[in-house]
Amino acid sequence: MNLTKLRSSIHLTCGLLLLISAGLSANTEQQVQQRMVQLQSDIGSLQIWLNKAQNQASDLQKKLRDNERKISSLRKAIKQNRQTRKKAVMRLTQLQQQSSHFQDALSDQYEQLSMQLKSQYQQGQNSAGNVLLSLDNPSALARNMAYYQYLNQASAKQMEAYRQTLTSLALVQQEQADLTLELQQHAKQLKAQNQHLAQAKTNLATNLKQLNSKQASKAQRLTSAKADQAQAQELLEQIQVAIAKANIQVANTPLANAKGRLPWPIKGKLLNRFGVLQSSYPLSQQGWLIAAPEGSDVVAIHGGQVVFSDWLKGYGLVIIVDHGDGFLSLYGHNQALYLSVGDNAAAQQLIASSGKSGGNAQAALYFSLRKKGKPLNPKQWLQ
Repeated sequence: MNLTKLRSSIHLTCGLLLLISAGLSANTEQQVQQRMVQLQSDIGSLQIWLNKAQNQASDLQKKLRDNERKISSLRKAIKQNRQTRKKAVMRLTQLQQQSSHFQDALSDQYEQLSMQLKSQYQQGQNSAGNVLLSLDNPSALARNMAYYQYLNQASAKQMEAYRQTLTSLALVQQEQADLTLELQQHAKQLKAQNQHLAQAKTNLATNLKQLNSKQASKAQRLTSAKADQAQAQELLEQIQVAIAKANIQVANTPLANAKGRLPWPIKGKLLNRFGVLQSSYPLSQQGWLIAAPEGSDVVAIHGGQVVFSDWLKGYGLVIIVDHGDGFLSLYGHNQALYLSVGDNAAAQQLIASSGKSGGNAQAALYFSLRKKGKPLNPKQWLQ
């Protein structure tokens, strides 16, 4: 085989390999998307099951769930509204600077254009005489003609620059007006949201007072806690099955590689010990209960994907993140959840704000780390 044929053969082979690789890549991406849709469908089915199970609870518990869900949604909306307002204010500041710059430029250009037109007018009065007087002097004639042409071109350029500056200023002023109106609407919306939040808090306080008035015995509370724990365990097991079925890579770095170096999900004081049943915190033995002021930032301990974000009896507002390889992290008793099912969570990304949802007496975050359903001691994994 000669060199030309060999090269042609190599090029053809490489081309085929690239086509096959591109096809496999497209198929893999399509498969991942299909699996993602299936996973979200399975999680949705679990949500329906959970809602039916929790509807068996008392009317007071259902009211608690509804009030805390509403508060979470309002806090999320208020947070998004404030972020949007912040960006709009920053943009408005930029526009004000641009507007000032254009107005200064316009003033300078107006002055230059006025001087140019005045000079051109003055020259124009003597233009005919100057041309006639220079007919017998070719050099003078050429100079005069060139000068008049220069004046016309310079005037045209300055007028075009002035027109462009006017247009730019008009656009900036229009965007300023639009943003100012948008900020007014956001302010009105924020006021309404805060009013709704205040009402929801009042309803929740009444709800909690009614719940606390039904003073259950220690044995009853323990029985209820065990039932809530069993329901949570069943939910986690079913989520694990759905994740294994989907078989999607959700973290670039395996969580196992970061053992002992993972960040705490929140800054606070530890209230319990892992694996030890405490009557004060009967649901916390499979993880840690970390005391923190209401509204404190809750962050993901590692990259992953949100597989649950809702209210769970006994645990309140819960968010669960899948980190791959069978690892799940659970964050409970929050006052607001900022990510939804299917959202990606980066390591140390804000995912919730802490609270005492679920009827908790003290503001604290319940944190649990699991491997294939088995609770792990956070002490061995966090920094």
